[in-house]
Amino acid sequence: MIGQEKSETIAVTGRDMRSEDMFLAWVMQLPHAADIAAAARIEIARLDAINSDSETIARLRSLLVQASASRFAMPRGRSRSKH
Repeated sequence: MIGQEKSETIAVTGRDMRSEDMFLAWVMQLPHAADIAAAARIEIARLDAINSDSETIARLRSLLVQASASRFAMPRGRSRSKH
């Protein structure tokens, strides 16, 4: 909705969504200069609190763990190298 902030949490109710689609939707909703690694760590903690045995959630968590690695610590929207 226009003028309303997007939720910072991942909607885990969409059981039909693939984990990769959920991850991509999560990345795309992050603010332009967001620290992806830090945001991923927050989402990992939220998923861990759900305590789900869903394979989709487990795969999503795995993708978030990869995003939380230090090599992804650069804020979204910045290029990795100057050309």
